[in-house]
Amino acid sequence: MKSLFRRVVLTNNISFARINVFRLASNDAKKQAQDPQKTEEVINNITIEKYGGVTTLNIDRQKTRNSLDEATLREMATAIDAFDKDNDAKVLVFNGEGGSFCSGFDLDEVGAKGYNTLLDAASRLRRRPLCDKPTIAAVTGYAVAEGFELALACDLRIIEDTSVIGCLGRRFGVPQSLYGARRLTSLIGLSRALDLLMTGRLINGSEAYAMGLACKLTSTGTALGESVKLAKSLVKFPQNALIMDKLAAVISQLNPNSEESMRDEAVLSSLLGGAIKDINEGVIKFQKGIGKHGKFYRLTEVPLKDWEIEETIDEITVESDKSPKKS
Repeated sequence: MKSLFRRVVLTNNISFARINVFRLASNDAKKQAQDPQKTEEVINNITIEKYGGVTTLNIDRQKTRNSLDEATLREMATAIDAFDKDNDAKVLVFNGEGGSFCSGFDLDEVGAKGYNTLLDAASRLRRRPLCDKPTIAAVTGYAVAEGFELALACDLRIIEDTSVIGCLGRRFGVPQSLYGARRLTSLIGLSRALDLLMTGRLINGSEAYAMGLACKLTSTGTALGESVKLAKSLVKFPQNALIMDKLAAVISQLNPNSEESMRDEAVLSSLLGGAIKDINEGVIKFQKGIGKHGKFYRLTEVPLKDWEIEETIDEITVESDKSPKKS
């Protein structure tokens, strides 16, 4: 997601640098760069981009395949907290710049500062769930060690077929630091999880998808685009019920009978009032014909005649398929 040209506007007493981005790769990229809804913030080792309700957090330490040092971990924690508090932000997408998702803790820094220093800096990534709002991992290239755990911490994963995934910390005696063992087991079952956890063997994106680690397998270079596309499809839904269902699922797997589950139950209770309001609005939409026949698109109000036209076209297509072919 690197720009060919950047104009940086610095503001006093603000740690972020807001920039306007001009992409020269395609007309679509130029149009995105000029989109008034799009903003970008550079925070040393990460870049935050916002497209309306979709936020992308891009790790940018390409020389080390986006490994996580203490500074990067603390920057990520600040950015995730800011996303959680932003009422306009709906979905968070994690991405790695330069062809790799994340290669885990920076082992040079582990040697210099100690494992516990990085573990403390990564405490925000240990929350279950990572965020109350939906999160997606755009997995490309290497997603290993704590980078694999970061992908597991997200609600959904879109994985490129050539990605390299696994518990590489096994080589150096580093345990799963971000509840990766528990998350992995909840996703793919005990037998398969033990295989990856104990052997440390690497798998590619295709095998990860076959195991159930990804909601979608995609080709090289497309994970981020597909993740943003998925994020945009989630933004259109009423969020209260979506978050309630997500939290209920996560709590049942990761937080049963824990102190953290009490926090999640409180969040669920707080969302219920908003969900009831959304339900009432949804009933009105349903009565107007919006979302008829199980459709997940055109969820905003449209004139009834447009629905009638669409249904007529569908019926004509079906009838034409059933008509006998002339000899």
